Amino acid sequence: METVLPTEFKRMMVVILEGAPYIIEDFHQSGTAQTKHKLHTRLRHLKGGHIIDRVFAENERVPVAHLETRRVTYSYSQGDMHSFLDAETFEELALNDERLGDRRWFLKENEEYKAMLLDGAFLDIVLPQQIPLKVLDTATPVRGGSETAWKEAKLETGLAIMVPLFITKGETIRVDTASRKYAGKQTL
Repeated sequence: METVLPTEFKRMMVVILEGAPYIIEDFHQSGTAQTKHKLHTRLRHLKGGHIIDRVFAENERVPVAHLETRRVTYSYSQGDMHSFLDAETFEELALNDERLGDRRWFLKENEEYKAMLLDGAFLDIVLPQQIPLKVLDTATPVRGGSETAWKEAKLETGLAIMVPLFITKGETIRVDTASRKYAGKQTL
């Protein structure tokens, strides 16, 4: 199996730790001129969905897995299971709430996503950086006052986020999937 040094890490890369696949969600480096550099990572277990923090030494070799990716379309959810349809084989694939975590708030019916498969087994989906979502409910905008004020808005998927005061019910906004924050109005 191919191995890499922590200096070669990239977001969304899959590493194998203790025989299990983990995806790198975030990382940053620490160290000074007098100390060895270390790479601090936030990893998500691809089979269980839980997140761990792990520190890698600068010279530690880590095995990486090569994933197969396919296009899938989100079909429906039933209970805590979410079904996707493979665009090539038309096979139905499913993930539960535990594996999806908070990313389930960004799933829209009939939208296309990228699926990750390891050895033919469906592991996870990859969300785009931003997703357009329609505002279902929000407080009425307040006239006057500061332009930097925020209010809560409930979106079509059930996600509640803070938006600027000028956003009204029925508008479509872009939401950053990593930070779960308002990223701007959706333009046509």
